[in-house]
Amino acid sequence: MKQDLEVRHCRVLLAVRDCGGIGAAARTLGVSQSTVSETLLSLERLLGAPITLRRPGRGAMLTAAAETLIPHARLLVSTSDAARATAARQGQRAIRLGTVESISSFLLPGPLSAFRLLWPHVDVRIAIGLCEDLRGRVARAELDAALTIEGATHAHDVNELSSTQLRFVVSPRDPLSNGVVTRRDLEARTFLLADHEGAFNALLNAWLGGAGRLPRLESAGSIDGVKRGVLNSGAVGVLPDYAVRDELSAGSLAELSLDDPTPAVSLRLTTLKPPEPGSPLDSLIEKILEELQAPTSVTA
Repeated sequence: MKQDLEVRHCRVLLAVRDCGGIGAAARTLGVSQSTVSETLLSLERLLGAPITLRRPGRGAMLTAAAETLIPHARLLVSTSDAARATAARQGQRAIRLGTVESISSFLLPGPLSAFRLLWPHVDVRIAIGLCEDLRGRVARAELDAALTIEGATHAHDVNELSSTQLRFVVSPRDPLSNGVVTRRDLEARTFLLADHEGAFNALLNAWLGGAGRLPRLESAGSIDGVKRGVLNSGAVGVLPDYAVRDELSAGSLAELSLDDPTPAVSLRLTTLKPPEPGSPLDSLIEKILEELQAPTSVTA
């Protein structure tokens, strides 16, 4: 399928030229330097030619091939901005998105950066809370949408965006990190959750209860609190896959190898009504789905 020049390519290209470097362009656009660099690489793949030249001690400059795109890029951005401004007068100027801490910290940064390149005048307001509370706020029209992570429900759940597994993590020095672990091996262990009132509590009681007695569950207060608690005690941390992938890859935490799969969890979207096609909320959800489908993101 033929790839087209996108507005995000043009915004980044113009910002690099006007600001004289990748770092300055990122600050102007309100995104990370990595987002600017990745967008430039995408444009290079599209054109089959280099876009920038590195100058030691100075900012990046555009190649001759990139310079030829500048007038076209300005026209495309101008046309896009005019179209969005017209739509915005009748449409949504802010998105009120509720979510849990792990999604806000570990899944949303990339999609939000990509969204802001496309919709620079739409404000995304993030509210952090518990799943049940967030769904209630959507029902009361206090939020436009909620992203929650909960126990997997029946197949073909229309609200499910993706699914993943819970990971049981321990210190690399923990004896249980070296072999296959059964539920009964975990009977005497304390389990750390980011929030004791969250969705994982019921899942763990159901899963671990099969070992003969209910587990001891404690709240660490946050994702980082779980990770620090695991390293400073003999506790087992319970986190969704995407929230601990970097530490497992680096070896700073170890995942328990269980003889029985941990409970599946579901990333769910709640809205009062389906987003209008082409609306800012529809575009934001599309960017989140792209992140979920990327190889380095949550996998079903």
